[in-house]
Amino acid sequence: MTARADNPLDELSERIRAAQEAAERIVAEAGKVPPRGYAAPGDRTEGTSETLALAALLDLGRTVVPPELREQLAALARELMLLVRAIIDWYLERSEERRRTPVEVEDIPIS
Repeated sequence: MTARADNPLDELSERIRAAQEAAERIVAEAGKVPPRGYAAPGDRTEGTSETLALAALLDLGRTVVPPELREQLAALARELMLLVRAIIDWYLERSEERRRTPVEVEDIPIS
């Protein structure tokens, strides 16, 4: 990489640019049929390097964020997951109640 080692934001910017270029290459190739059809590729070095670049970008982003903010984000994510779980539980209980409660049918006389 060409970013200066003494400035983490320059390095982050360079890694983001590299990840964006990798994502653009993946999107450009997504619609193309591979030369060997959809057979499993024998050489996965290019995909592996792109995956490693994305993982390195995420790791760098994690190290640049202050620990206090990381803890707050983790707590927020946990609260959101608990909220989603509560909504799913509520919905499942409600749908099970509907199955248990028989539908009342009233005969209406026709004259």
